[in-house]
Amino acid sequence: MEIIKQIALTNSSFIPPIVKDYLNKADHLRGFVSHWHQSAGLEDALSKRGFSAEKRAVLVSHLRDQYQAAKIDLTEAEKVEHNIHSLLGGQSFTICTGHQLSLFGGTLFMTYKILSAIKLALNLSKQFPEYRFVPVLWLASEDHDFEEIQTTYLFGKEITWETASQSMPTGKIALENIAEIVEELGVLMGNNEEAKRWFSQLHAAYVSEGNLGEATLRLYHELFKAFGLVILDPNAKVLKSYLHDIVRADILGQESFAVQQVSDAVLSDQYKLQINARPINFFYLSAVHGRKMIRKNEDGSYSLADSAVHWLPQEMESEIAEFPERFSPNVNLRPIYQELILPNLAYVGGPAEVAYWLQLKPLFDHYQVPYPLVALRYMNVIVPKNLLDKLLKMGLQIEDVLLSEPNLKQKYLEQVQGISFPEKFDAILHSLQELVDHAKHLDVGLGKEMLDFKLQVKDFFKGKTGSIKRAAEQHEEAQIEKLLKLRARLFPKGVLQERIETLMQHEVQINRALLPDLLEQIEVLSGKLDITLS
Repeated sequence: MEIIKQIALTNSSFIPPIVKDYLNKADHLRGFVSHWHQSAGLEDALSKRGFSAEKRAVLVSHLRDQYQAAKIDLTEAEKVEHNIHSLLGGQSFTICTGHQLSLFGGTLFMTYKILSAIKLALNLSKQFPEYRFVPVLWLASEDHDFEEIQTTYLFGKEITWETASQSMPTGKIALENIAEIVEELGVLMGNNEEAKRWFSQLHAAYVSEGNLGEATLRLYHELFKAFGLVILDPNAKVLKSYLHDIVRADILGQESFAVQQVSDAVLSDQYKLQINARPINFFYLSAVHGRKMIRKNEDGSYSLADSAVHWLPQEMESEIAEFPERFSPNVNLRPIYQELILPNLAYVGGPAEVAYWLQLKPLFDHYQVPYPLVALRYMNVIVPKNLLDKLLKMGLQIEDVLLSEPNLKQKYLEQVQGISFPEKFDAILHSLQELVDHAKHLDVGLGKEMLDFKLQVKDFFKGKTGSIKRAAEQHEEAQIEKLLKLRARLFPKGVLQERIETLMQHEVQINRALLPDLLEQIEVLSGKLDITLS
């Protein structure tokens, strides 16, 4: 693979305005960050981050139990085993990324998130050899939006796993009839070496006992064990016990809501917010009802949405104390849970994640939890060589294909016509205005006549602009259709390639492993989007 172009994300449409301002270190965001998006921020985070020996021991014990439950033998994954063991020591810290469970490895952006965390950990290990930095994938197995993850795409075909979720946390969904999907994928992939490797990995991960959380852990472990990736499913009582005080403050005192309302009001003056403040920021996990919202009633009692479950305030307090595993943080407080149970320096997220993390520092401050450096993950577009060749023959540059459809059509028309009608119209009107000004000095009446003529020309141009554009598009209709088809290969279903296409698809198509090459080319904290030739 070869990087053929890099585009500054601050000059693109691919990240929200608040993230652009964050990358540019806008002064008005200073109160919403602990460390700016630069390597110096990581050094600052390292100098300030503490984590108790007790928490380290609990974390490592849970990780070992979790891998054992998923039937993964850590003696066969030396780098992972070493990284887990190292977390017992006070000189070890984590670089974390996370996401809801994704079928069959997820889309390319999931791959980029994980590789970004791995690369950042590698870079820090070289910079600070006296410390150890462990890349961690946080599996958000408690999410219950199964409809969001049950479909994958391969070679243009939509593949959906039809099974009953019953609003349960996705990590607990049994692997019923998923073997049929794996077999279907095997047929689609074909029979080259990469296809065989992927089918073997999918079969070992999913056609087995257990649930979706364990299957996801098995697959990501197989894909990334060579890089020492540690995978954490945090849905465990032993870890959630550290959330007790925050659960209590949030549900009984609604403290999170009060704090976030104030900070969101400040940010909403300039930005469209990614997440909203909520009165209660914990779901309740029930074996009967699934993952449901907790509501506070007017009489001060609490109830579970869409059910008859009901608690008096003292009963809710007892429930929080005795069963911490039943309380699941929403998007507003999940980051705080993460930083409570990991010795973490940085969280690697996509554009939307970075945007909502920037809303949360006041909550971290309120609960006295260290706020990490928030790193924008790697972004990349993989371009087949034949697509690049076709673009160049049409007189366009590779970065042009990332323009919106209207802008791309306009760029192409200007290229083939060698002229921009709007620019030419403006130039003519400017020249006419010079004549008007000159005529005024000679004769006021003549100047008025010239001005009337200029306005007539302006109206004529205004009336003909649409006609000229339509005529140009009709003249180049076949080529424009071909161009938009080329663009659609990088924007399947109208979104950027990384949100639809998968690592599995790309590796099978070229019959070659891509992870080592991608890891090599990643520049963490660069704030750029790579265009890569496959």
